[in-house]
Amino acid sequence: MRAAVDDDVIAVSPCRSIDLPPIAVKPPQWFTLDQAQSILDELPTVWRTMCLLGFYTGLRWGELSGLHRHRIEQRRSRLFVVEVNTKSGIKEYPKSSKSRREVPLPPHVLEALERHIHRLDRDAVVFTTLTKGRAGRLLNDGNWRRQTWWPTVDGAYYFDDDGERQLVPHYPPHSMRHTCASWLVQKGVSLYEVQHLLGHESFQTAQRYAHLQPDAHKAVLGAWERMEAPLTIAA
Repeated sequence: MRAAVDDDVIAVSPCRSIDLPPIAVKPPQWFTLDQAQSILDELPTVWRTMCLLGFYTGLRWGELSGLHRHRIEQRRSRLFVVEVNTKSGIKEYPKSSKSRREVPLPPHVLEALERHIHRLDRDAVVFTTLTKGRAGRLLNDGNWRRQTWWPTVDGAYYFDDDGERQLVPHYPPHSMRHTCASWLVQKGVSLYEVQHLLGHESFQTAQRYAHLQPDAHKAVLGAWERMEAPLTIAA
């Protein structure tokens, strides 16, 4: 409505002074290391590298399926997020967008990726369809979920702390991104670094992972311990 006013389509917005209902922020859904390993083991071999990359880079699904061969810099163990696969095809992020970014690759992830791309042309999309007669096409999010992801998750098991066999949580592919961020925060990587790694436009988005920081309450508890005369109550 503001845009309509700016374009002189309407004189005044009817939406002024309207309080929108608060939107509850859901905690991120992420997999444990055992659960993620179970998913990788259950996946068809041809998709394991793609999901390994998802767990260790936090790329969005459209960024994974829109990754081009020449965006991988093997010497520096980096990849560059520039293109994204959308319903209308491949498009580039605007140059001003924080979604354009450089992402480091752990050695074992780069090794798996190199095995996958060594026969691809320089300008080829890294992950494409494999169905006979339709190979080499851009992946479709809905089809990939239905044919690959959900059957894999439904068949993946892990063992909990009590040694009981459990089904992996029924989380969507986007949870690979949440998993990457959650693991990093738990290992002490700052929310600022996670924000830039994942290409979040807002720092508030990265703050969803703040409760996972190993020292999230350390400063608070330390302050109470330094008080010279703490409050007491009679026993």
